Amino acid sequence: MIRRPIRRSVLSGVAISALVLSGAANAQEADPASTEDDTVISTVAEVPTEAESRQDKIVVTGSLLARDNFASASPIQVITAEVATLEGLVDTAALLQGSSLASGSTQLNNTFQNFVTNGGIGAQTIDLRGCGDTRTLVLVDGKRPGPAGTRGSIAALDLNVLPQSIISRIEVLKDGASTIYGSDAVCGVVNIITRDTVDSLELNAQMTRPFDSGGEQYSVSGAYGFQLGDYADFTISAEYRMSEQLDTSERDYLDCPRDYVRDVNGGGLIDRLNLSADGRRPTDNCNNLYYNTAIDSFTGQRLVPSPDGITGATATGVSIPGYRPRVGTGYLPTGEAYFEDYLNGDFLNNRDFIPRNENISLFATADVDLGGMAWDTELLYSRRETNVEGWRQFFPVVGSATNAAGNSPNYGYISDPTYSNSVDGLVQIVAPFPTTDDIELDYYYASTSLSGGFSPGVMDSWSWKVDGSYSRGEGSYGGSEILLSKSGDWNYDGVADIDGDGNPDTIAPPSIDFLSPGILSGANVSDLVAAIGGYQTGNTIYEQTTFTGVLAGELMELPAGALGVGFGAEYREFSIDDQPGVLTQGGDIWGSSTAGPTKGTNSVSEVFAEINVPLLKGAPLAEDVEFSGSVRAFDYDIGGSGSIYKVGLNWQINPVLRARSSYGTSYRAPALFELFLEDQTGFQSQTSIDPCVNWADSTSPNVRANCSAAGVPDNYTGTGSSALVITSGGGELLEPETGDTFTAGIIWTPTFADLNIAVDYYEIEIEDQITSLSAAQIVGGCYATTVYPNDFCDLFERNPGTATIGAYNLDNIQAPTLNVDSQSQNGIDLEVRYTNEFNFGTLIVDGSVNWAFERYINVFGSDFVSGIADNDFNGTIGYPSVVGDASIRLDRGDWTYTWFTDFIGRQDDNRYYSADYNDPQAYFALTGLYKVYTEAQWTHGLSVRWSGDTWTLTGGVRNIFDEHPPQVSDIVQLSAGNTPLSATGYDVRGRRAFVNVSKKF
Repeated sequence: MIRRPIRRSVLSGVAISALVLSGAANAQEADPASTEDDTVISTVAEVPTEAESRQDKIVVTGSLLARDNFASASPIQVITAEVATLEGLVDTAALLQGSSLASGSTQLNNTFQNFVTNGGIGAQTIDLRGCGDTRTLVLVDGKRPGPAGTRGSIAALDLNVLPQSIISRIEVLKDGASTIYGSDAVCGVVNIITRDTVDSLELNAQMTRPFDSGGEQYSVSGAYGFQLGDYADFTISAEYRMSEQLDTSERDYLDCPRDYVRDVNGGGLIDRLNLSADGRRPTDNCNNLYYNTAIDSFTGQRLVPSPDGITGATATGVSIPGYRPRVGTGYLPTGEAYFEDYLNGDFLNNRDFIPRNENISLFATADVDLGGMAWDTELLYSRRETNVEGWRQFFPVVGSATNAAGNSPNYGYISDPTYSNSVDGLVQIVAPFPTTDDIELDYYYASTSLSGGFSPGVMDSWSWKVDGSYSRGEGSYGGSEILLSKSGDWNYDGVADIDGDGNPDTIAPPSIDFLSPGILSGANVSDLVAAIGGYQTGNTIYEQTTFTGVLAGELMELPAGALGVGFGAEYREFSIDDQPGVLTQGGDIWGSSTAGPTKGTNSVSEVFAEINVPLLKGAPLAEDVEFSGSVRAFDYDIGGSGSIYKVGLNWQINPVLRARSSYGTSYRAPALFELFLEDQTGFQSQTSIDPCVNWADSTSPNVRANCSAAGVPDNYTGTGSSALVITSGGGELLEPETGDTFTAGIIWTPTFADLNIAVDYYEIEIEDQITSLSAAQIVGGCYATTVYPNDFCDLFERNPGTATIGAYNLDNIQAPTLNVDSQSQNGIDLEVRYTNEFNFGTLIVDGSVNWAFERYINVFGSDFVSGIADNDFNGTIGYPSVVGDASIRLDRGDWTYTWFTDFIGRQDDNRYYSADYNDPQAYFALTGLYKVYTEAQWTHGLSVRWSGDTWTLTGGVRNIFDEHPPQVSDIVQLSAGNTPLSATGYDVRGRRAFVNVSKKF
């Protein structure tokens, strides 16, 4: 819950600061700096571009009404296209995700190919303030293009579809704007303003190349514009962009997953110091996963490659030529392999951390004067191809000897424990299996507008505009799979229950020896793929059609100025049709998730209005005071109806000091996938989700009491197969989310220097948030709360203690999409811009900082989420309390020199654990120091640009000191190596050079 005393103290502080500063400042207002359209403008968003200053009135993001300045009651940050050129950023996603409003939270980018995310593999979205990408609205020239992506979970615009070459600037509204734009504008709005004129043919080429191999990026673009007399202006542009893959083996901080435990006496890492089985150091091939291993299913004894070639048998007689049981347990400095890190295959190094991503896009505009009316049209086509290479573990249970049917060496699979005495022994193998994913996405977007005014003398201050837009995303996603029908659920007679109906389906046993060293090591991986592999393709279509009409103007003249009003209506219809591959729908995939089709349509009708009332002008301590208000009513076909409002105050105290504040409500309707998502299945390990594992050691009295009441032994270890997690849409039971956003800030522009400073406090609270709870949240909600049993306990099943296999294991967990309690956060944004002309050139300093105070998530009133006592996850890994960016730029004649810096503050996950991992902990027979925190990190870069009459050359280096992502122990969730999964704000490519060449004809 948001702390109301904080709000009151901030309001008081803003008022006091405003009065104190106004008394000290009595000079006249500073002139706004004039800059070109494509140059950096103030992140404070108070300085208009030259193009804007030439206009009588402009429309600011977050408003329907035209005004004569860029000032707004809501905080706005402006980023120009020139930032991308000077900082070597190749795509739109990098430009947005690196801003201070985004880098303080986990962003969905193309490093999440091993996870189910919105938009599917390769999609890149923007999430402001960590509220979620479904609560950040992306506009193009004030209009809403439809989302794009693959698979059923599509809700946000994939930034890959937007060519960077068309961008003039980006306006980021830092508070809610649902009253103006409708659903999803909860935590902010990103409005991408495109170029509407091109004077001549322009060509541009850019290359970014890391100093180490992998992760190269290239782009080539061109733009051409022409006019037909004085009544028509046309532009067309094209862009090709390529991002090469970055394999985990190409960066040491991505390649080596380790326990990451340090010697308590200040030495190095003490994990895996033992030699591996073939006499190599683990660093020669350090993958902290089991493979080329066979495990005796009866005793748990592991068989590993025998360095001396002597074959040995387990206690139950299981033997494999060239393998022998591993001797001893725990930390083994004597030469035995603890992690079985031995492999005769190089394909493990071929896992992509960043996949190969190829984009081509075409964009065209037409602005036509129809004699009193303006006709504006935009057309966009984009195609993305994403290719991912990786590998996974294959670990079925196989018979180790001739079975009752006489099948040997075609090791039949054993799934029924009643057959355990029919064979000489059973082993679970662990072998590597290569995987591929191939994504193709075609995106079409068309928008057209008619606008005009009225006859002179008849509402001559009024204007009207009607818009229509249509978008369509067509995606296909293919991938290699392990077929269940060829590799799993076999009994000793070679009979499988493939369709899960409880009846055996007779098929031939696999014609491959799964226990051969070549299969276990990966040397004969092609034989494994041929025997059990398959390929499937799914398809996704997402369409959206929108019609909007707006009437705006001045209603009357008041003593302080004109009373502005605006009215509008909007209709939007959107649909999804996702058809997963036949293997996914049929469930014929071993050890992987399944999903059904996601198909449905929804629509909304809305009306809205805005008013701007000038209250005071030219009064003492009230140079200019304006009140603004807006309302919106909505009615969804599925998802409910309601209304929201927003009010704001813009108070120019004197020429150098301004205060602003806004408060508004917002809403987010259920996305299509949240409504219609068919059952999707996945797997979670018992130990990662069950608080009853070793509950006697838990520090939570609720967990101890409730797990005991459930009959789970206090020493239950969670050993057993993974739990099945079933995720589904919420259908018509879902209601829209509602939210409250409050901001208050001051802007200081003294006359003794060309300086702009804006400080804004924000509070955001979201009620009835829509989410699909994680398995850990559901099980934790059952056992970690004061009331037991509760509604969470009805969402999963636990095996009885009498079960032959998996006693007390969690069986299946239902995770439907539903409305839960709330999330909230508050903090401060700081924006600074300083400009001064010296005899050696013009110096421009820009800085932006976000300092988050609190971030809360509450679910059903419980206090268990993420295991944090008060649910404040601010400062944990992925949610740093402080982030910022800055640049220092010197313009000297034809030359521009820029130094740019990004900062991410320290993060600590210690609050997630019962033990304080800042203190020494037991590590097998040793004592070590785990690391569950990240250090604060600064990343720097520089560039130099030369601008001639027709040529522009830019070169520079990003991450000039080659700062690596922070490394943490493997008890933290990792994306690759020991790099945290949620640490997307860090630079994973490393130090790299970039060059940009532009030519105008």
